Amino acid sequence: MSVMEATSRSRVSVVTPSYNQGRFIERTILSVICQDYLDLEYILVDAVSSDQTKDILEKYRSHIDVLIIEPDRGQTDALNKGFNRCTGEIMAYLNSDDCYADKDTIATAVRYFDENPDIDVVYGRRNSINANGRFTYCPPYQPFCEKNLYLSDYIAQECVFWRRGIFEKSGAYVDESFHFAMDYELWLRFLKHGAKFLSVDEFFGLFRSYQEQKSIDLWETVGLPEIARLHEAYLGRLLPEKEMVDYYQEYFFGAHPIHNPEASRFSQNIWGSFIMYKKEVLNKQPMDTWGFAEYDRKFKVALTQV
Repeated sequence: MSVMEATSRSRVSVVTPSYNQGRFIERTILSVICQDYLDLEYILVDAVSSDQTKDILEKYRSHIDVLIIEPDRGQTDALNKGFNRCTGEIMAYLNSDDCYADKDTIATAVRYFDENPDIDVVYGRRNSINANGRFTYCPPYQPFCEKNLYLSDYIAQECVFWRRGIFEKSGAYVDESFHFAMDYELWLRFLKHGAKFLSVDEFFGLFRSYQEQKSIDLWETVGLPEIARLHEAYLGRLLPEKEMVDYYQEYFFGAHPIHNPEASRFSQNIWGSFIMYKKEVLNKQPMDTWGFAEYDRKFKVALTQV
């Protein structure tokens, strides 16, 4: 019995918010619609992009279950529109510049839910890639620690799946007052409502890191103030500014190719052996394609027959 057949009992709903990410969104879409999982619902919410996104959405329209194209108030508004249309027992969202790690990611996540009926949130590990889809760095595995989550958002958003029940218990919304740390706010709200988290030592996602990225551009001006708000709301106190900055530098930028290139090169040496044994990488294919090469070929054939 395949992984897909063994774990196809629960419907999974994935939402992608989109705006002018034509450079990357095709890889995002393919990483979802090529999943080896039967009961998958894909919802894509686009804020009337003005770049090549429109053509890409048209290309894959028949593979997207719900496509919403209309102006919105930002990423969190788009997410709420998408989540309001979800019918799955398990939910997730994937930003339009990130990807799932391979075709079995969703089936694997569902298997962990099936094996752990008391768990509300399952998340895996990420590899970071650059604008060209090439491996840049890999944060070390960390088991779930509630105390650490209150201090920093060390959970990789593109690697998270949760049950509809905890989402509804927590209000069934993403807080639109957050423009940077909306995922962190959601995890803390899950905790507040009694969620049980499971961290698994498997790669679920590819996080794309590039110079124009929102999480880099807005880190100091928007990110830190929003995180301070969350500390005050959920910890009841503000961490000293230097302590907060140092903590996040350690968790996020310790081996970041843009913020700390020397440490990044060291990290690449450590993880190079893991990455390079993949045949597709040896063939010099970008990491955001090697989990889906067979499916890419099938889609190219199918699209020529439409």
